[in-house]
Amino acid sequence: MRHSYLFPEFYSSWLSKRLPIAPRESLATCENCAMVNPSGITRDLGPFFGHLKCCTYFPYLPNFTLGTLGEERYQAAKKNGVFLPVGLYESLQAQGIRNSFGHQGFGREEKLLCPFFSKSQNSCSIWAQRPGVCTTYFCKSDYGQMGLEFWSKVEKYLNHFEWKMATELMTRMGLNENEIAYCQAVVSPETEEDERDYFIQAAWGKWFSKQREFYQESCRVALGITSSDLDKILDPQFLELEKSISSQVSTMK
Repeated sequence: MRHSYLFPEFYSSWLSKRLPIAPRESLATCENCAMVNPSGITRDLGPFFGHLKCCTYFPYLPNFTLGTLGEERYQAAKKNGVFLPVGLYESLQAQGIRNSFGHQGFGREEKLLCPFFSKSQNSCSIWAQRPGVCTTYFCKSDYGQMGLEFWSKVEKYLNHFEWKMATELMTRMGLNENEIAYCQAVVSPETEEDERDYFIQAAWGKWFSKQREFYQESCRVALGITSSDLDKILDPQFLELEKSISSQVSTMK
């Protein structure tokens, strides 16, 4: 299978005009994991297990993406995740389990599987809405090391896009910089455990008992944000990174 995209389908309404073309990739075969028997230049050493692949990871999902999830996927994320107004994060307890396995657990330890991974389909259950960190993970690139470095650049851009969109939506929905800071405190390893519950409640404010509704509304509000609005939302250095990505894509043939 050949891939040609820079971002998930769900982001198209915001990014398709800004990043209209993408390099063609054929070596990172998700349907038949290329890392079961890795060869050539790869992002990770491997090998991976074919029924786990690179999906042994808990990704951050921004609030507007969470608004698209069905009940089953939403509940699955609760087990090892923390829901905050800015989005979904892996819980500190789950992070501790991940850290106990170290890098050797990636691609090999079933306990680390993403909550959105479908075992029956052996694939991502939210493919169209998967976040930037997943979209840009190419275990191999048709363009070798240069290609892997390119995708790292795109990941950095998409991470910024997700964060700035999520915080913009918090502001539009009546939360402010204090609530954003509380979100950051919740996921900080430096926060004392007895303070964490306070910061969670403080981060949600009036939405504490209506978290699912918050995500659904944030998705609705996000769909009203246009591609041109991003010129004011994204930081200037990332607008320059966007131009750099577009320029580099044109040379990747």
